[in-house]
Amino acid sequence: MPIRLNVPFIQKDDAKKLGARWVPDVSTWVIPDHIVDINPFNAWLPRNGGTFVKYPYLIAKNKRDCWKCHKETPLIGLGARNYITSVFGSPFSEPVWEIRNYPVFFVDIKLVDDVIASIMHEQYPFFKNTYHKTLGKQLWLNTCTHCETIQGDDYNIDRSYILGGYLNEKRTLFRGKQMEQLPLRFDYYIDSAIYEGEYYWDGFEEAE
Repeated sequence: MPIRLNVPFIQKDDAKKLGARWVPDVSTWVIPDHIVDINPFNAWLPRNGGTFVKYPYLIAKNKRDCWKCHKETPLIGLGARNYITSVFGSPFSEPVWEIRNYPVFFVDIKLVDDVIASIMHEQYPFFKNTYHKTLGKQLWLNTCTHCETIQGDDYNIDRSYILGGYLNEKRTLFRGKQMEQLPLRFDYYIDSAIYEGEYYWDGFEEAE
């Protein structure tokens, strides 16, 4: 699906020359899906980098017992099989955007675009932008529907110690047949950490 661009009116001809297209019903410029390399459009992409999630737009659903009140509460996790993410050569360089085809979940989510934020507010109000006191920052996180306690990402991933090393790719609550697709018109933007692992393939394939 296309990627939306923030193109000022005075720069519209520059964007058009690179292949951007105007979508009149939503008044936005987009990078058409057939353009694989989005780096020429860097002037209108987020300067701090991040990730553009490509189709299919996946959401995992599950439940767990709240660690505080011990009542059952729903969970969701945003995931992707195809995405374009940013890489920085140095702290002062522009982001380089690279396409990847690998199953991931997004954790430590700092920002999602307005479309995803609206879906979360309307359909999954327990997954919200809230302040994490331990980490000292604002994040998108699952919260208990009974006591509103944060169900942080660490609580939803079964971490294991193997041979004295810290292995965080063994199992997660966000896998299997609870995967569904979000019905979106455009690729969405997210600023987060990426949690990956080959064992996700089963659930991600079943969602398509």
